[in-house]
Amino acid sequence: MSTYGIDLGTTYSCIARLDSNGNPEVIRNNEDDSNTVASVVFFENENNVVVGQAAKENIETDGDRVVQFVKREIGKLPPRTYEFDGKTYTPVEISALILTRLKNLVESQGGTITDVVITVPAYFGLEERSATKQAGELAGFNVLSLINEPTAAALSYCARQFQEDRTILVYDLGGGTFDVTVVKMSMTQNDSGKDVQKINVLATGGDDRLGGKDWDDKLFEHILHACCDESGLTPEEIEAETRQDIRGKVEEAKRKLSKKQSAKVRIDVNGSRTEIVITRADFERMTSDKVAQTMNFVESTLQKVPDAVIDTVLLVGGSTYMPMIKNAVEEKFPGKVQQHDPDQAVAKGAAIYASMLVVEEGSSTSSGETSAETSNGELSPAQSDHAEQLTAKFAVEDQTPRSFGPGVMDMKASKPKYVLENFIKIGEKMPAVFSKTYYPMENNQERVRLRAFENMSTDDVVIPCVDEDGNPQATDPAHNVKLLGELIVNLPENTSRDTPINVTFKVDASGVHVEAVNTITGEVFETFLRTESDIDVEKSAVHQLRISSD
Repeated sequence: MSTYGIDLGTTYSCIARLDSNGNPEVIRNNEDDSNTVASVVFFENENNVVVGQAAKENIETDGDRVVQFVKREIGKLPPRTYEFDGKTYTPVEISALILTRLKNLVESQGGTITDVVITVPAYFGLEERSATKQAGELAGFNVLSLINEPTAAALSYCARQFQEDRTILVYDLGGGTFDVTVVKMSMTQNDSGKDVQKINVLATGGDDRLGGKDWDDKLFEHILHACCDESGLTPEEIEAETRQDIRGKVEEAKRKLSKKQSAKVRIDVNGSRTEIVITRADFERMTSDKVAQTMNFVESTLQKVPDAVIDTVLLVGGSTYMPMIKNAVEEKFPGKVQQHDPDQAVAKGAAIYASMLVVEEGSSTSSGETSAETSNGELSPAQSDHAEQLTAKFAVEDQTPRSFGPGVMDMKASKPKYVLENFIKIGEKMPAVFSKTYYPMENNQERVRLRAFENMSTDDVVIPCVDEDGNPQATDPAHNVKLLGELIVNLPENTSRDTPINVTFKVDASGVHVEAVNTITGEVFETFLRTESDIDVEKSAVHQLRISSD
């Protein structure tokens, strides 16, 4: 089937594929006369849900029935919910509606879409990645993989212009997330002995709750207080309709300030028209702390690779159109900054990666077809040939965004204690795989509870927070330890406490996969990790695994 790359953005989303000549192209949103779809959902009534620019236009009048910025909520704990017309929606379901809108966009132009690669911020953890993949599946896609947004942008750049042995810094400021990634481009040989250009992620930093929305919020507050100064009202006295009017005009003002030195905003306050003039200098002054915040992430990421010499800086994400961003980055990296399709590069890179994955999996096409997509949705020969060339030309090596491992009992300590053993540490090459053998706590144990964690520590062993019953908490602020979930390993009768249980963690761009094997019986236990509330077992009858067989 024809493959697509999707940039599921906080404020705007974009979808791309290879065209009839094998070059990445963004699918045009003819309805909105745009290359993107606004990531906004309007629940008009129980029978009509609107996604895109038409939904965004209702923010001013029906803001309580509009959902936006849902990417900031996906995969977060505790999960947020939205209720409309007696139905409850999760961030996964809202995101699926946005993805379905992209799917309909392709199908309305005669295309067929099944296989996709969806991009995620490099700093997304397992919960966010799993939720993103789930949203894609809920929208009816076969999600081939996820790819980090900066990596996708680098792939798009490399496909456009071949430059060997280059170190690139990707500064990716989207609507709601920020990533900074250092990528090494170098020539190497693949398993077939052919020269390929390797894209190797060296370091990543950022914040999945920092983005253009924060600039919007600052501008909103500025306009709101200016209205208060003109009318003599307090912010609490400004009507909801006026607040919605201000919110609707913020983005337009921000766009104007990217091209002009000033912008006028007209707002009706209690029947009186107020005109506010905002200068670019004012806007830059009120948001200078946000710019500094991104540059602090740049500095901390560079410290992870102290020997790296940056040759090129790519500005990615629609928010990098703001002159203050380019100026700040240029000051740090004079003469090295490039900006090519910042709001399309991520989707294009994902489309390239999707085609590479299909070729690697042995995708075949019908002979004799020359259109961009064959009648049954497969890649055309031109697309397939170019995808094969891309696969032969590139090798992508990404990093783990977190550290991962199981929670087990350490019996060798002076006092037995529950510890997190970091199998796979942040910054390792993906896919990363690690196995270790553990043992039941007691003879004749009926089952074992295997808990899995993610964290931001690079220590071999981390002590997770535990509650009064000795159970680990969902999060630990010291190392940002998060309980991902657990699986239950059932043991046969008369199982000895010396029975080896082999535990394997595998981390790839889509998430974490955990497997436990009873090496005596050969029985394999593997499942998607489940949270405590999803596991219906007798807690008292379940014991942990222990590190030592002594």
